[in-house]
Amino acid sequence: YYWSAMIGNVCNECPQQSSIIVVGTHADCISDERYLEFLRTQIEQVARDAIKQHIFVQFTALNVTSCTGKVFNSFLSLLYNTIDGVRLRCPAISLTCHVMYAFLNDKIPKNQDAISLSQLLTLLSKERPKVLPSDTTEVSMLLNVLSNKGFIVFFESDNEHVDSWIVLRPESLLEKVNGVLFAPLNFKEHLPIASNTGLIPISILKH
Repeated sequence: YYWSAMIGNVCNECPQQSSIIVVGTHADCISDERYLEFLRTQIEQVARDAIKQHIFVQFTALNVTSCTGKVFNSFLSLLYNTIDGVRLRCPAISLTCHVMYAFLNDKIPKNQDAISLSQLLTLLSKERPKVLPSDTTEVSMLLNVLSNKGFIVFFESDNEHVDSWIVLRPESLLEKVNGVLFAPLNFKEHLPIASNTGLIPISILKH
């Protein structure tokens, strides 16, 4: 299975054990229950083989249509332990990062979900806060730290002619981008994306 091989390759680069959530979709599109059960058995077998090969340490198969029982409790326990581990391993955020995050919250209107890097630099040069840098590279480094911590989402451009963007409220991406692009057929937000490649046409994004 492609997903298990990919996990194995990626995890080889991890400095320590990491928990990974693999989400499978479209099980409801399979009408043959026997084939669906066959797929479940195959996935569990792949996971057991990965445990024997020391790729996985633990595997918890969860059916999201039935979030109860011992399996769900096992998944929650694994999730809680993972969150605690990440929190303990993460280095503390510097004072400058705290000031940058406070600056973004104080100076950007609450109804504005995103701001470009050039707009932020203009705002910094105008306000001239004592602790914060005005250099593009240093500001980008602070934004990357905040993005890695999940406070914002920073889309950094490698092209000097294309601006970088800061999403101030990450949940707005789920609501206004993912929620619209992948809205089910019976939702008013649904868009007719006729593609099974996972690529979204530019015309749909402009819409």
